[in-house]
Amino acid sequence: MKILLVEDETIALKSINRLLKRRGFKDVELCDKGSEAIRIIKDNDFDIVLLDLLMPDVNGLKVFEATKPFKTSTEFIILTALDDAKTAVKAIQLGAYDYLVKPVDNEQLIISIQRAFEHKGLLTGLAGTHSGSRNKEIPEAFCKIITQDSRMKEILSYVHVMTQSNNSILITGDSGTGKELLAQCIHRAGLTPDGPFIAINVSSIPATLFESHVFGHVKGAFTGAERDQIGFFEQANKGTLFLDEIGELPRHLQVKLLRVLEEKSLTRIGDTKSIALDLRIISATNKDLDESCQKGRFRLDLLYRLKSVHIHLPPLKEREADIPLLASHFLKKSCELHNKEVCDFSLEAMEALINREYPGNIRELAQIVENAAMVVNSPQILPRHLGMEGSLRPRHARRLCSLRENDRNHVAFVLTHTNGNRTHTAQTLGITVRQLQRKIAEMKKDPYWHSIIGDI
Repeated sequence: MKILLVEDETIALKSINRLLKRRGFKDVELCDKGSEAIRIIKDNDFDIVLLDLLMPDVNGLKVFEATKPFKTSTEFIILTALDDAKTAVKAIQLGAYDYLVKPVDNEQLIISIQRAFEHKGLLTGLAGTHSGSRNKEIPEAFCKIITQDSRMKEILSYVHVMTQSNNSILITGDSGTGKELLAQCIHRAGLTPDGPFIAINVSSIPATLFESHVFGHVKGAFTGAERDQIGFFEQANKGTLFLDEIGELPRHLQVKLLRVLEEKSLTRIGDTKSIALDLRIISATNKDLDESCQKGRFRLDLLYRLKSVHIHLPPLKEREADIPLLASHFLKKSCELHNKEVCDFSLEAMEALINREYPGNIRELAQIVENAAMVVNSPQILPRHLGMEGSLRPRHARRLCSLRENDRNHVAFVLTHTNGNRTHTAQTLGITVRQLQRKIAEMKKDPYWHSIIGDI
């Protein structure tokens, strides 16, 4: 078990560390600054973080909010000298495992750590991560999200648990990472999957029409209001309202949205009757809303209302192993859409896709594959169909990688140059044919290597 202890008081830091060492917790890292803790947590994979609430530079709650979305499988236990019920409730709502008041009873702390570790194991297992099937590893409601990436699976397991309450969810991530798709999955996994799912792009609604479109109006409320209009909130009642690009909402409208979220009711423009609301709010943005709050562009109280749960989706460059899966999926869809018969990608084309940069993330990959499917006139997609022929990196080029990756890369290199001849490949590698067959079988379990050597 890997533990990080964040505590600014030296005596408490050493005391808790000694206790943990005596109880057999050997892998314990210490930190006495909140700002440093944020960096350490993001750069490492801890099982448990013991986090002091009151610290001079950055308090524990801000550390927690800044790191939990990036480390969904890490369990946080908040330690504080103040018995503040409001803060405790907020910490638990945001995903903290426990909230302990100092001086903490030694046995209570150890029990909390042990239970938090058990809880971590439960979350990890919820998606069936011990099974060999990709579909079983991902909760059924999230099956449209194509991934074999361990970090993405952890995120989906965490989200799956959080869908069992109607708390608001904020999804952050770069453009094209799949925020709306995740929102749809959350709706299907939630408490009201049969209810409506209404998605709106906040930035596309003119500020002058925002209240009318979102909250609704009655006939005669203003010039041109010739009939009653049901707003998006009412349309989504008993279901989910997805507010995309929430960071673009003008500040003078933020207070109106905040009021509806706080009161869980609204009044249409020109009406006096209040309408009760019972729905989940999911919002999404590619902006740093914490920074927007600091610069006065976004209300902090609204941000807290929107992110009872915070999910951060990684960019495609951090999901390299998913590119072959996604590319094959988009190729199949494109061929069905455009009535094309394309079997697959050539080895060079797939490697080109994997080595490419994707500023537009998954959306950009999907567009590249669709364009290639439209122009291709052969059974395979080649690099020139992807528009990458001039910028290809040589296949099997040297790069920083693990010894295991290097070994696989060399096996593929030799296989390719012997045209798949197992005997010649084994002789060149200095191993038996049986050993080679085992290596190939193991490599083919990985979609990337299967795309490289699958037909050899």
